[in-house]
Amino acid sequence: MDDNVMFPKLFAPININGVEIKNRVVFLPHGTAYVDQDYAPTEREMYYYEERAKGGAGLIVVPSLIVHPTGVYPGLGIGYSRSNIPKFKKIVDAVHSHGAKIFIQLSHMGNQTKSVETFHPTWAPSAIPDMTVGEMPKEITVEEIKELVESFAACAEMLMEAGFDGVEIKVAHDGILGQFVSLLKNKRTDKYGGSIENRGRIIVEILSAIREKIGQVPLGVRFGINRYLPGDYGVDEAVEYAKLFTTVADYISTDTGTWESIDMLVPSMNIPQGFLLEDVARIKQATGKIVIGNGRIIWPATAESALENNYLDMVGMARALIADPYWAKKAEAGKPDEIRGCIGCNQKCMGRLLQNLPISCVQNSTSGHEKKYGEDVLYKKTAKPKKIVVVGGGPAGMKAAEIYARRGNHVVLFEKDDELGGRVRWESRIPGRRGVSGVSHYLMYMLSILDNVDVRLNSKADTEAVLKENPDIVIIATGSTPISANPNYYGTIEALNGSVKGNSILIADNDSTTEGAGIAELFVKANKTVHWVTPSFFNGQNITAPILLDYFKRLAGKENLILHPMKVLIDFKDGKATLLNLYLNTTEKLNGIDSVVVTGIKEPNNGLYDSIRGEVSELYLIGDAAAPRDIASALEDAVGLTELIKEA
Repeated sequence: MDDNVMFPKLFAPININGVEIKNRVVFLPHGTAYVDQDYAPTEREMYYYEERAKGGAGLIVVPSLIVHPTGVYPGLGIGYSRSNIPKFKKIVDAVHSHGAKIFIQLSHMGNQTKSVETFHPTWAPSAIPDMTVGEMPKEITVEEIKELVESFAACAEMLMEAGFDGVEIKVAHDGILGQFVSLLKNKRTDKYGGSIENRGRIIVEILSAIREKIGQVPLGVRFGINRYLPGDYGVDEAVEYAKLFTTVADYISTDTGTWESIDMLVPSMNIPQGFLLEDVARIKQATGKIVIGNGRIIWPATAESALENNYLDMVGMARALIADPYWAKKAEAGKPDEIRGCIGCNQKCMGRLLQNLPISCVQNSTSGHEKKYGEDVLYKKTAKPKKIVVVGGGPAGMKAAEIYARRGNHVVLFEKDDELGGRVRWESRIPGRRGVSGVSHYLMYMLSILDNVDVRLNSKADTEAVLKENPDIVIIATGSTPISANPNYYGTIEALNGSVKGNSILIADNDSTTEGAGIAELFVKANKTVHWVTPSFFNGQNITAPILLDYFKRLAGKENLILHPMKVLIDFKDGKATLLNLYLNTTEKLNGIDSVVVTGIKEPNNGLYDSIRGEVSELYLIGDAAAPRDIASALEDAVGLTELIKEA
């Protein structure tokens, strides 16, 4: 072991049933919705997985290939079509070319798909629907169970022809196998229900059938070790299941939650990092087999510590490597501060997946767009360095400065305040949003180590100051200002600064995002009476489900919070507020309101752009200064500039 390596255990090789993996970093399987309309793998997937292999991951697991037509689901690939084998081989070869290994995961969606997708009644252990889907499934027969077992084995055998290094089956947050081991979804009275041994019987049968087909190559189980639902199993039962599965399987890869407990499936920024490690350790101790552990592991130090404490054998991460595909290389090089850490917002990963849209990442706008914006493309050194002036040190401005400095240009960044961050500074003060500060953390560090960036704080740039720099290119990223749109109302910044008067507060939440939810929580915690008004069909409608559940759990049962969905404030005078239901054309009167706080309205700060137009040859307007949106959009704008600026 190299004494000079900062994280020696993380970068020690490991052997799983004859396959040596160069380090302990695992890119966990997760839905991407990158497959085509025929459920086939795509070039987009190849670039996506190859980028993580380039970035140093030791093992990549391709997710949830469906083994039977009754289990298909939008955005997931199928494993039973031989025509897909050459396409998978391209992915396998791309990953192998960078020294990583690649396993395939097999699944069947059970009661979590719909018959509109399958053209068959959906299969499930019992005729019990998933609450998030709502369609009544058909109880699978014993004959159909045998067919399902054979389908898993046949797919595994065929997919190995593509060159995969190993196979795992999914007994986790979704899929029929997770439903079989669930105490809530499996009410069978035959040999596949009742006891832990019976509920786990189908998993052992599938593992044994696969082993018979593929021989001694790595075979594992992605296993949910706590479903986080009242009446369902927890870690105690999971230990017994794991012991049963590892009579055949070579390893367990841990997972948590379900669609019905989605806040624990993809834990938010408010869940402690490494929260699952002690439970993972119980699985390892009970089985004595290799365990790939997870649980909001974001930083190499956490991963190394988990390995040192023998909690796990390999470190499983999905969102962390979505946010930074080069996580492993940076850690191995002893540069953990250069890692673009996952902020746990779930906005563009799970948030998009829940809409059956291709995933990406707030922190890493290039995720899912590697062919066009991968690391080798985005930061490619320019042959013609230029002088670039960026005005505004918020997320858009910092990202633009980072990109063009890393390309080799000389960048001057003007920021009117005494620190960088822009909207991140106020948004990270909102309850439940502290983690968004990670956007600034990464970009500020990168700007601090680039010697071709001149950051000028306390410098409000005007036209004269910009032109004095003789720039080749000017990028205006001056952000936006949250406003109330009425001088008698307060805005988000005033709420955060404690300027709002009174004990009864009406929040006019215009966009139903985390801004309104967080300000509502702010006043609820201050023991104010809060009327949360939104035109959306329900409060928090535009917040992705795992984060919304986070808020609802913290706000549930608070008698001082009154919800007013589908309504807008149309009048406020002398403590009396009038609300209009936009859909029913009815009104409601509220008395005793002391103050109104408006959220979700921002005004672009684009005056400098207007004044400098025509004065420079290349001028660009990005981020909230162009159109007030969110942090993700600001970062996307900065990346998208590389399509407009051809030589820099």
